[in-house]
Amino acid sequence: MNLETVNAIAQLTAALGVIASLFYLAAQIRQNTRSMRAVVVDSLAQSIADVIRPMAENRDLMQAFHTVIEDWHGATDNDRMQALPLIFSTFKLFENAWFQQRQGTLDPQQWEGWDAYIRMYYHRPGIKDWWRLRRAAFAPGFRDYVEKSEPIQELPSVRELIRGKP
Repeated sequence: MNLETVNAIAQLTAALGVIASLFYLAAQIRQNTRSMRAVVVDSLAQSIADVIRPMAENRDLMQAFHTVIEDWHGATDNDRMQALPLIFSTFKLFENAWFQQRQGTLDPQQWEGWDAYIRMYYHRPGIKDWWRLRRAAFAPGFRDYVEKSEPIQELPSVRELIRGKP
């Protein structure tokens, strides 16, 4: 075996090693992407649970929240004071879900649920009044998305659910 043959075999072996490394790297990237998506879904689910938990534990807070989202002007100052942090937190979470969907991190099927939930709340009369006062606190793209959205008919309001009247 001459030196040229040994060199050719060494180069071929090195090239095969590079190709194998690229396949391994591609598999790792796919796995990392799946893991990242799972983390995003879990984080959003945990965040919505964190926002909802205080209302589940405090009936007066839940009542204030639902009074405000239905009738901003008919709610008391105390109702609005209790509901404002929840509404803002909820819509910041919605903005995050929208951003994750826009970046392609959130799976389209997961986004369907978030989209319905966002539209269900955004199109409540009290939220429309609140939104006019706070819209500047949100990203322009998110503002465009919610303001151009259509009401969702498939989800009754929470008040209708509580009353058992869909």
